[in-house]
Amino acid sequence: MPYLRARPLSDGPLVRSADVACSAPRSAAGAVERSEAFELILPRRGVFVLHASGGTAVADAATALVLRPGDEYRVSHPVDGGDRCTALAFAPDVFEEALPARRAAAHVVLRSQTQLIATFTRARLAGGVSPLAAEEGALLLLASVAGDAGAAPPPAAPSPRVEQVRELLAADPAAPWRLRDVAAAVHCSPFHLARQFRAATGETMARYVTRLRLALALDRIAGGEEDLARLAHDVGFAHHSHFSARFRALFSLTPSQVRTIVTAGPAGAA
Repeated sequence: MPYLRARPLSDGPLVRSADVACSAPRSAAGAVERSEAFELILPRRGVFVLHASGGTAVADAATALVLRPGDEYRVSHPVDGGDRCTALAFAPDVFEEALPARRAAAHVVLRSQTQLIATFTRARLAGGVSPLAAEEGALLLLASVAGDAGAAPPPAAPSPRVEQVRELLAADPAAPWRLRDVAAAVHCSPFHLARQFRAATGETMARYVTRLRLALALDRIAGGEEDLARLAHDVGFAHHSHFSARFRALFSLTPSQVRTIVTAGPAGAA
């Protein structure tokens, strides 16, 4: 695809990883694509929508996406700005051991565990991470997704209204969202929407937006952002102290610690 750019991160017999950037503008669902591997896709920035035989699913920085070889889908982009993901391709026996076909249907978007994000972040930010650390981190990440998938019954079809809200929030997580405005955008009462969103996602819209903001901040720091006070403001936090506290609670590292890892580069790899 002309809008896709993939940069390999690691290549081994158990797992391959790549940084995938998409610069596609706002667009409707494109041509049919087909997965060629057992893949786990972790969006880090932006939002896109996956259209498959089982329906549609919004993919944003608060989700993980599971694909199997032969899965067919189309992708649409609800807003300009593109997206960026980490793509992990696992050996078939490893993937099936973690996620047997009967336990996780294709195209299902699973909520990412905070431990999952933090585990892979530590490895990715180290830059020159050893093959052992890269493989172990990826497999632990897969185990986290498998645990999340196996802890609950198969998910029901997503609510179109909740998916619309997720799409709206992910398009601009730094915006000063108010419940009345979000509800008006999806033609629903604030009372009903608050209950419906929590029932569908397991968390409030406020917490969901916070996770999106922190994922965006993490990606910016990994990209070399140095001014953490400005970053806190840019991603929607009123105070740097609030940003730092929320960041540490989610990733088990402070923004400054992550910046230090980035600055250290390969020398800090284990």
